[in-house]
Amino acid sequence: MMPQPPRTPRWMTALIVVLLLPVFQLPVLLANAEPDSPARTMIWIYPIYALLSGYLAWQCYPQRHATAWILLVLLLMSHVAIWMLVFSPLNSF
Repeated sequence: MMPQPPRTPRWMTALIVVLLLPVFQLPVLLANAEPDSPARTMIWIYPIYALLSGYLAWQCYPQRHATAWILLVLLLMSHVAIWMLVFSPLNSF
C-alpha cells in the first residue's frame, strides 16, 4: 500500500481563498471597461487564470513550496495588473 501524500495545511488553504476573493469583483471590472476593447477580453480570461492558479498552488504546496508561493505572487500581480488595465488612463504617457 502506498503512503498518503502530505496534505496542504489549513493556513495555506485560507491564504489561497483570501487571495482569490478579488475575482468576485468581476462585475465592477466589466462595468468600467470600455466596450469592444481587448481589455474586456483580458477581463473575461482573468477569473479562469486566477482560479486555475489558486488550484494549482493548493495542489503543489505539499511537495513544492516554492512553486506554490511563486504562483500566489503571480496571482497577486495579476490582480494588480487587471485593476491597472481597467482604471488607469491609457493616455497618461
